[in-house]
Amino acid sequence: MKHNDAVTYRPDIDGLRAIAVLSVVLFHAFPTVIRGGFVGVDVFFVISGYLISSILFKNLQKGTFHFLDFYARRIRRIFPSLLVVLTFCLTLGYFVLLGEEYKQLGRHTFAGSFFFSNIALLDDLSDYFNGAAELKPLLHLWSLGIEEQFYIVWPLALYLAWRCRFNLFFMTIVCAVVSLIWNLAEYKRNPIYTFYLPYTRVWELLFGATLAWTQLYKPETIKDLLPSFIQKIEFFNKPFSFPLWNDPKICDIRSILGFVLIIAPVLFYGKSTPFPGFAALAPVLGAVLIISSGPEAIINKKVLAIKPMVFVGLISFPLYLWHWPLLSFTAILESGTPALKWRLIAVVLSFVLSTLTWHYVEKNLRFRENTWVLGSLAGLLIFAALFGQTIYKKDGWSYRVAQYRENAKIFEGWMISDPKCIDRFKSEYGSNLVYCLVGDPNKQPDAVLIGDSHANALAYGLIRKFSNDRLNLLHMGLGGCPPFFGIEADPKRPCERESNTLEMLEKNPKITKILLNSRGPRYLTGHGYGDLEINAVGAAKYRFRPDITDPKQAFREAMRDTLRRLTAAGKEIVFVADVPEIGFDPKRCVSLRPFRLESEDPDKVCKIPRKNFDERNLEYHELVNSILSEFPKVKLWETWKNFCDDQYCYAFRDGKLLYRDSNHISLEGSYWLGEKYDPK
Repeated sequence: MKHNDAVTYRPDIDGLRAIAVLSVVLFHAFPTVIRGGFVGVDVFFVISGYLISSILFKNLQKGTFHFLDFYARRIRRIFPSLLVVLTFCLTLGYFVLLGEEYKQLGRHTFAGSFFFSNIALLDDLSDYFNGAAELKPLLHLWSLGIEEQFYIVWPLALYLAWRCRFNLFFMTIVCAVVSLIWNLAEYKRNPIYTFYLPYTRVWELLFGATLAWTQLYKPETIKDLLPSFIQKIEFFNKPFSFPLWNDPKICDIRSILGFVLIIAPVLFYGKSTPFPGFAALAPVLGAVLIISSGPEAIINKKVLAIKPMVFVGLISFPLYLWHWPLLSFTAILESGTPALKWRLIAVVLSFVLSTLTWHYVEKNLRFRENTWVLGSLAGLLIFAALFGQTIYKKDGWSYRVAQYRENAKIFEGWMISDPKCIDRFKSEYGSNLVYCLVGDPNKQPDAVLIGDSHANALAYGLIRKFSNDRLNLLHMGLGGCPPFFGIEADPKRPCERESNTLEMLEKNPKITKILLNSRGPRYLTGHGYGDLEINAVGAAKYRFRPDITDPKQAFREAMRDTLRRLTAAGKEIVFVADVPEIGFDPKRCVSLRPFRLESEDPDKVCKIPRKNFDERNLEYHELVNSILSEFPKVKLWETWKNFCDDQYCYAFRDGKLLYRDSNHISLEGSYWLGEKYDPK
C-alpha cells in the first residue's frame, strides 16, 4: 500500500463545515422554512471523524502518537470558545431566568463542561424536536458530548489495536456497521435514546474515520482492506483495483451527488422524519462523497472553497456554540416563539460574537502550547462545572427573583405522582402505575380518574372537590395515552400499560365510578396546537383494528369499545371533554422577569378567539357526542365551557392564571376547575 504522510489543509472541508453550521442555525431560527437543517450535525460528525482519525492514523503509522499531545490539542481547540459561551449563559441567566430555569441551566452547565450533556438530556427525557427544547439554552451541547466521548474512546481503541497489529480499517468498518445496525434496531423501540446515545450515533464519525484510512493509505485491491487471516482465502488473492475512482469526471459526480444528499434532507426532512434511523444515511453518505471527491471536484472547488464559505467554516465551532443560546434566551424572554425580527437579530448577533470569539479568543489560544495555557483552560472549565453544580444544588438561587416568586410558583414544583399513592396501590395495580395521585392513601378509592397528562393536571382539583364531598378519588394514567382499551398514540410512548390498568379497573368490583379524560383533539389530528407544538405528533391508532388507518375512526372505535366494556361491567362512567388548548406560553400573562424584549397587555394576549377553539375542536366534540348518544347512562362534563364565552377562551380568569403551559391547566387552574365539576 502507498502511504501518504501529510494531512494537508483543504479549504473545501471548511466550506462543508459552513454548509453544516448554516443548516443548523437556519433550522433553529426558521424551523418552518429550513425544516431538515438538523442534519448539519450529522455532517459535522463525519468531518470530525475524518479529520481526527486522519491525524491518529498518520501519527500511529509514524510512531509519533502521544495521548497527552492529542488531548492538549483538543483542549486548545474546544475549551476557549466553550468557556466564553458558558460564562455568557450563566451571567445572562442570573438576571433573566426563574429559579427552576436557572437550576436547570446549572445542571446543564455541569454536564456540558464534562461533556455528557447527551446523557443528562436522557435523564430529562428531552426530545430534541419538542417545542420545550428551545427553553434549554445549552441543549445543543449534546452533540459536543458525543464527539468528546468519541475522542476519549477512539484514540485508545486505535492505539491498542495498532499495538496488537490488528487491521485498523477492518476494525473501523466493523465498529461502524455494528453502531449503524444498533441505531436502526433501537430506533423503533426508543428514538430519544437512539438520538442521544454515543453507541447509536458513533457510526457517523466512523464513516469519516473509514474514509480517512482509505485516503491516507490508498488501497489498490480488496485484499488491502482485509485482516491477514481473511487474506489467506484464495478468492481475495485476486486483484481488484479501482482505476476510475480518481478520474476527474467521477470525482465531479461524487461531489454533486454528495451535495444533493445533504441539501435534499436539509430542505425536505422535518421534525416528524424518523431520525436518526435510515434517514441519517443520506447526509452522512453525502458528506463522505464530498470529502472523498477531493478539493478539485466541481462542488468542492466552485462552491465550498470560495472565501465566504471558508470563512463561515472557520468560525463554525463558535457559531454553533453561540447561535442556540441566543435563540433560546430570546424565546425564553418572549415566553414562546419570538417574532421574526428578534430571530433575525439573534442570528446576526451570533455571527458577530462568533467572529469576535474566533479572532480574539480561539486564534490566540489554539496554537499556544504553554503548559500554563492548558492548565488554565482545564481549571476554568472545571470551575464552570462546579459553579453550575452549585447553582443546581442551591435551587437556582431563587432569591434573585424574589419579587416574582409567587407568579413563578405557577410553573414550578408540579408533582405528577405521589410516592405514598404508589406504595399504597402498587400491590393492586403493580407496575402499571405511572401517574398516581389520591385524596387519602389510607382509604379505598370511591372513584378513579384515568387518562393522559391532561387528566393528571385536572386530578388535583378533582381530588380536592371529591374530598370536600367526602369521596376518595384515585388518579392513574400515562402521558400521551387516551384512556381507552387498545389505543396507541405517541409513537415514542407505548400505551399498553394504560390499557392493562383499564382491564384491572374493569375486573375490580370495588371500583364503581370511573372518569375518563384526555387531550382528544391531539389524538384526532395527530399534532399539537399553536407554534409551540405544531410539530408534535400523536395520532390515535387502534391495536385491535390495525386495518383502521384514519385516527378519527381509530379514536371512535376505541372509545366505543371502552364504554361498552366498562358499562357492561356495571361501572358508572363520566366522560370529561377536554379543556381548551391555548397554543401559547402562559408565562406571557404574568410578570416573571425584570425585563422582556417586548411588552404586551395580558388582557389582549392571554386568550384565543372562540372561533379558533371551535375549528380545532369541532370534529372532536361531534365524535364524542355521537358516541355518547349510544350510551345514555354515560355522563358528560364539558370542562371547556368554563373557559370560553361567545368571543374568547381565556387563560386568565377570576384573577387566576389557569394554565401552566400551552395546553395543561395550572395547579391553581385545576383547583378552580375542580370546584365547577358538574357532569350532565
